[in-house]
Amino acid sequence: MGDGFITRRGGGATTGLPKFTYTGTFTLLDDGNKNWRIKFTTSGTLKFTKVSTVDIFLVGGGGGAANGAGGGGYTKTVKGIVPAVGTSYAVVVGAGGAKGSVDANAGAGGTSSALSQSVAGGKGGYGWNNADGYGGAGGSGGGTYTSGAGGTNGGNGAVGGGGGSRAGGTGQGTTTGEFGVSTATIYSPGGKAGGSNNAGAAVKANIGAGGNGSHTAGGSGIVVIRNKR
Repeated sequence: MGDGFITRRGGGATTGLPKFTYTGTFTLLDDGNKNWRIKFTTSGTLKFTKVSTVDIFLVGGGGGAANGAGGGGYTKTVKGIVPAVGTSYAVVVGAGGAKGSVDANAGAGGTSSALSQSVAGGKGGYGWNNADGYGGAGGSGGGTYTSGAGGTNGGNGAVGGGGGSRAGGTGQGTTTGEFGVSTATIYSPGGKAGGSNNAGAAVKANIGAGGNGSHTAGGSGIVVIRNKR
């Protein structure tokens, strides 16, 4: 099936796992009770040889940080899609946006897509001389110069000390939980701002995280497909 593995969770063993090939990296999760999910962590080509109706969850790449931090990637859930058996589908996992600087805005995160569905990445943070250090918009908004915290679960980024009237990045206003469930795994955190010369810690891959500090890149997104629930 390509570069991946199966993780089994509680409940009875699933007998109806999908059969497919994939040219990228993935994890097939057996959730038990005939439920499964596939997490695609790199881009590739997907072909099902056995499948039924599926739901899709997409997270775009997080925006990079300049003076303002990056916004987390936007999220999207689409339910009730029937893939064609034997058809090759491109799966794209959005890359994190490039870091910016005091004077240059950071890059936006890349778009994630699968099965004719797509979602945009988060916006990059702004440089001091470009919109005064605002945080980037996204799934959750990035924080603003100098130390504004990033938003979580669809919320806005905060204004930090020295931020004045500079707005935090605007979040999408809905949960960034997996498949639109607020109690599930939460994706797309906005980055925390860190001032003009303070590089933040690198962000985790495959959660659509916005870049931290002033000079860090955003994190990659993810594509998740599950059986219809």
